[in-house]
Amino acid sequence: MSILIRDAVEGDVEGIARVHVQGWRESYRDFLRPEALAGLSVEERMQMWQGAFAQPDPRAKLLVAQTDDGGIVGFVRGGPIREGAEQLGTEAEIFAIYLLDKVKRRGIGLRLMRGVLDHLGRHGFRSVGLWVLKDNLSARRFYEALGGQSGAEQSFDLRGQMVVEVAYRFDLTPGMDRAAPMMDPRPLR
Repeated sequence: MSILIRDAVEGDVEGIARVHVQGWRESYRDFLRPEALAGLSVEERMQMWQGAFAQPDPRAKLLVAQTDDGGIVGFVRGGPIREGAEQLGTEAEIFAIYLLDKVKRRGIGLRLMRGVLDHLGRHGFRSVGLWVLKDNLSARRFYEALGGQSGAEQSFDLRGQMVVEVAYRFDLTPGMDRAAPMMDPRPLR
């Protein structure tokens, strides 16, 4: 199976929403109660993602990972820091990144992250942050391997359960050579 990383289009909304829901269920099954995960809705996520296309921001980037048969198996979205996320202490933010378990540990997450970080760097952002569940050690190792530095923590109610998130910061050095390694247009084999 080869995987193509490309810009998302409005026709991808349902595929992105399905990955978002299944990605939550797969990634958070060890951290969240089953009833919280069962309550996730593809339709609800479709409405959320349609909003991203309704009011596009050229500084934001939404990439998808697509299989040979056209199925969406992952995505990432990043852009200017959102109101209320200032605690990250960065100019830009990774809003979401999800991959289905069946395609993890194949370099796809790396390609998605590099693609969005490259885009943000080209738009003049010098720092990017994200939040990750503190207990999600595999995701934290992934961000650290990409050069992310852990920082502030915050607690909040997530679908009826108190959780703790850790902030990660990525510095985008001006003039950094991101071109070749950041976004490889060739499908992954």
